[in-house]
Amino acid sequence: MPDWWLEATLPTVVFGFLLVLWVFIPAPDGESDFGSRLRDRFRK
Repeated sequence: MPDWWLEATLPTVVFGFLLVLWVFIPAPDGESDFGSRLRDRFRK
């Protein structure tokens, strides 16, 4: 495989993983943020 493949894929995978964690880990009570709104949309 070419070297650029890893350089292009690794940041994408890390960013996607962090985004999924941000959306699916519950926010503290009383806080409303963008992740909370996305969570509420997925639960409907």
